[in-house]
Amino acid sequence: MIVIGDVHGCYKELCALLDILPQTNFLCFVGDLIDRGPDSKKVVDLVINREWKSVLGNHEVFLLDAVIDRPHVADVWISNGGDNTLKSYGFKIDPDHVDWIKQLPLVIEYKNYIISHSYCFKGADEEDILWERGFANPVEAGKKNIFGHTIHRDGPKTYHNKHICIDTGCFITGILTAIDLETEKIYQTKGE
Repeated sequence: MIVIGDVHGCYKELCALLDILPQTNFLCFVGDLIDRGPDSKKVVDLVINREWKSVLGNHEVFLLDAVIDRPHVADVWISNGGDNTLKSYGFKIDPDHVDWIKQLPLVIEYKNYIISHSYCFKGADEEDILWERGFANPVEAGKKNIFGHTIHRDGPKTYHNKHICIDTGCFITGILTAIDLETEKIYQTKGE
């Protein structure tokens, strides 16, 4: 399995990364497919059409809160990149995309890896899995955690030799990162 970091609507960079990855249909994303970048709809279309996996990210939660559960928080979403997502959808979010986002899991387990949006540790709850930036507690014994959410512009960052953050701030840096879980080889776009 190859896991791809926070895309944030950066379709062009995602396509560039796909061009250098080993050919596989076994891809997984750490969430935050949407917001900030210009092409959230194209990114979500591609992931759905290829039947790739993704965990839920906090930006997908922003979207769900704004369009379904709590419309009064729409301003929070808009100010966190939701404006670009709305533009990419022509100001009408596709209900099929909303349904797809609603079913995204918080974590995906693969072999000895736990893939999550944010830092996942033993005893983590939903809030932690979507938002944690403390990096203090280790993941459960025998597991490794691949996650995003916290930008590391200099490349992936490892914590406790068990947690690997692959968010390289694509919407800022132009660098999108992936990791092959069979070898832990890192792949990246070149950036701006």
